[in-house]
Amino acid sequence: MIWKRMRKRKKIDLSDLADTLKSVAHSERLAILQLFCNCGCEQMMVKSIYNELHLDQSNTSRHLGIMKKCGVLKREVKKGKTYYGFNSANDATQCIKGLLTDSV
Repeated sequence: MIWKRMRKRKKIDLSDLADTLKSVAHSERLAILQLFCNCGCEQMMVKSIYNELHLDQSNTSRHLGIMKKCGVLKREVKKGKTYYGFNSANDATQCIKGLLTDSV
């Protein structure tokens, strides 16, 4: 259903979509994305993410970096604290958000 809506809006680069989906295909990365879908906020601090999911800080930072590099997440530093949130400019992000939100 979500995929059909995305196809109607504009042509999607399937190679980019495949690369993005590969980069999030890890259980801890999906848990992070699902947390973003259900937290009710636009951004979360790194510390809040790893505390909420009971993950190591270093692993969480690595996963966040991978998802930022592929364009699913955006990063912002405010007063020395790092925040991450969905990158709404990425077409695949809308697909991922729809899948994780619908599965809850």
